[in-house]
Amino acid sequence: MPLFVANGITGVRDMGSELGTVQGWRSEIAAGRLIGPRIRTSGPMLDGPKPRFPSSIAIATPEDGRHAVADLKRSGADFIKLQSLIPREAVFAIAEEAKRQGIAFEGHVPDSVRASEMSEAGMRSFEHLIGVFEGSSPAEDEFLKGNKTEGRFLATYDSARATSLAAILAKNQTWQCPTLVWERGGNLIDATDFSKDVRVKYVPELWRTKTWKRFKDEIMQGYGADDLRTRREFIGKELEIVGMLHKAGVPFLAGTDTPAGVHIFPGFSLHEELQRFVAAGFTPLEALQTATLNPARFFAMEDQLGTVQKGKLADLVLLSGNPLEDIANTQKIAGVIVDGHYFSRGELDRMLTRVEAAAHRRP
Repeated sequence: MPLFVANGITGVRDMGSELGTVQGWRSEIAAGRLIGPRIRTSGPMLDGPKPRFPSSIAIATPEDGRHAVADLKRSGADFIKLQSLIPREAVFAIAEEAKRQGIAFEGHVPDSVRASEMSEAGMRSFEHLIGVFEGSSPAEDEFLKGNKTEGRFLATYDSARATSLAAILAKNQTWQCPTLVWERGGNLIDATDFSKDVRVKYVPELWRTKTWKRFKDEIMQGYGADDLRTRREFIGKELEIVGMLHKAGVPFLAGTDTPAGVHIFPGFSLHEELQRFVAAGFTPLEALQTATLNPARFFAMEDQLGTVQKGKLADLVLLSGNPLEDIANTQKIAGVIVDGHYFSRGELDRMLTRVEAAAHRRP
């Protein structure tokens, strides 16, 4: 059986968690007591005065923002994660303090600012294409005040403004992590039934019984006036914009978001994300690079990861099908090498059996 080797960064960019817990996992992985990825973590997210999610720091003033950045840097966070509700003045105070502290800031483009402003301010990456549709519309100033719907994004989309924004993002090399599987799943959550999906058995009980229901309810309440036809059209427009940004030279990372919705299955959904990149116009190689070479560049680890070369860290995925012929072949995993340790297909299956058992234990 021919084997195809893909270099995998086997990394996770953790964007919103209890810092000490994740640092503990990282120490266990480094010591060889736990099998896991290379983790880069923000710790808690920075959000507005009334944060929407756990593991968040409330930011009401510029001084709050500066203190939060300094505290997180001192505590060992790898970067600063922004959420959507941070007040405008505090956003720029965070950006200034992050530069002073020498720590990257990334995440959501806050609702109070433009994508172009955040790119110029040095924001390292945008998640979920937030700010891109707003910046591609002559109604951008109105969108800053709220009342954003996908129908309004589509109705006011201006290709010339989109091209102009793409040029700014490319100039500043503002990375994009569009989470296309999440975007598709969220928009079709009322038209898709994942309850019979075979991957559900690997999902923690708490997610199935509480977290997914919460997010599903929130998503469906946010649909407002957008009917299913409009949402399907929006999904297609997202792919078009991702393709346009890619051609303009904007760099991309693969990511899925977790656990926001019943359509995301950690690990498994990443393979679907690569397929969505191909649907957006990436070649299979370019799609593969969003999860291998590009993260190595993003984390300034290209001398250690990202390509299969002598002297680099041995984080490899062995495939029984060529992903350059069909990107779906990334799912044909014959074995994995993590930091030089080989795991056969049988060992991987036994791991999944243990994951399934753990997932069904009540917290």
